[in-house]
Amino acid sequence: MIQPAIIDFDVFRDEGLHADAHARLAELREASPPVVWTPRNGGHWVVFDREALETVLTDTDRFSSSRLSVSPDAPSVPMIPLSLDPPAHAPYRNLLLSHLGPKEVRKLEPFVRAWAERLIAPLASRTSCEFIGDVAAPLPVSVFMDMMGLPLERRDEFRGYALTAISSGDDAARGAAHQQIVMALAQLIGERRASPKDDLISALVFDEIDGRPLADHELMSICFLLFLAGLDTVTNAMAFGMRHLAGDPDLQARIRADRSQIPAMVERLLKLYTFVNTVRVATGDTELAGTPVKAGDALMCVLWTGSVAQEGARHMAFGFGPHTCLGMHLARLELKALYETWLDTIGSVALAPDQTFAMHGGNVMGLKRLDLVLS
Repeated sequence: MIQPAIIDFDVFRDEGLHADAHARLAELREASPPVVWTPRNGGHWVVFDREALETVLTDTDRFSSSRLSVSPDAPSVPMIPLSLDPPAHAPYRNLLLSHLGPKEVRKLEPFVRAWAERLIAPLASRTSCEFIGDVAAPLPVSVFMDMMGLPLERRDEFRGYALTAISSGDDAARGAAHQQIVMALAQLIGERRASPKDDLISALVFDEIDGRPLADHELMSICFLLFLAGLDTVTNAMAFGMRHLAGDPDLQARIRADRSQIPAMVERLLKLYTFVNTVRVATGDTELAGTPVKAGDALMCVLWTGSVAQEGARHMAFGFGPHTCLGMHLARLELKALYETWLDTIGSVALAPDQTFAMHGGNVMGLKRLDLVLS
């Protein structure tokens, strides 16, 4: 066993992450061993090494997903199936795949493209935009809220709750956001039980697990997970991707000349800017990359380092192992629709000069603002 190294790193409050999340992670990775301890947020391990990441994310006997925050005191709501380990998670995962698998997502393409066109078309007559507010936030959020049956007029409010719940370092603020989300979902679930509609929550209300309806706590847990995953993650992928595209005129020219390159570009951008830091907890005393890990220790898996360490197009943007993101098919569709609709509507795009790319850390890292020049 090696003597554990210690760094002073706070995934929520680190100023380096707020200035440039990926540059800061690169700096930490270069200066740290594969697995390192930080005393922040109750104390936890940070996993940088790709092989160690794969171990943590696949060895569910040693590393459990039952804890979703590095802080032992952080407010939490169970999120099925993410917070369940195999084999318990499989029936719930299979249920959600029946709604979010490739076949079902393909049926959504006209709907997703219609939303992309609705949001991007007004930019055609403009010379600038704030991309996150104008497109990256409302596009996936609107698609998801329509799918779930959530009221679109509360779009900004609901995304604010999701953003606080996954990126705030203030436990009280996160707890308040959790309560608001639970209240909104409880109201909607009750309405759909009484009067079902053609939306995902109505479908889940009447879905079954092992021949029985979902219990109230199971339904809330599943909907809570979908709420958090659907209202922020794809926004970050769009923002990081468009920032890269706007700074690379040659790439813009290549995809304009050959649209078939867009899916490969989507994967490369997801690889370069993977933005999720997922959490596991050790089920017993063990070791990882030669480092002793105690039962109950939390491990923050920096998926970006796993992405950039892999050869070719492979990445960890959607996680790895049995809990690989259920929404990855919808995310890929939304990203492809975004770039194709953008090319149909907008000429060249460039980064507005002299802007500072402020970011937030947390379990899900993201840009706060992206100003673009359109022509």
